Amino acid sequence: MIVKGYVGSMDVEETKKLAENGIYVFNSKCIIGKEHLEYAYTKAKENFERGRNIANNFHIEIMLILTGRRQISTAIKLAGMDNADSFGAISEEGFELDYERDDSVLDCSEKKLRYLGIDIELGEKSCDLAFENSALLELER
Repeated sequence: MIVKGYVGSMDVEETKKLAENGIYVFNSKCIIGKEHLEYAYTKAKENFERGRNIANNFHIEIMLILTGRRQISTAIKLAGMDNADSFGAISEEGFELDYERDDSVLDCSEKKLRYLGIDIELGEKSCDLAFENSALLELER
């Protein structure tokens, strides 16, 4: 899997076109590191293979796992590109996008954790809470 961070905004039509070509983009505010996005992608793929997916759309299934939410509308609001000024992209194949590349937009921050509703400070292990948030969704399935 290839994960990249970018600066810029994108409209819904462009995100749909990219998804049709196997490139999935998400608001960087909900991505707590490259591993978090890889985890969400892998779990979404497993869910579809096992018939355990909540959403009928793979892109939206990734959003659910990234945000740790069961409500599709809430996941789209948090992970979608509306009002995003940076984003993360993932694909199984190599890709280049016509945006400024900046992988630092994917780094964990307390601001991102609060954006996802995780309001706790535990020092350097606090970013692990995003994974736990996603894993809790899996346990509820």
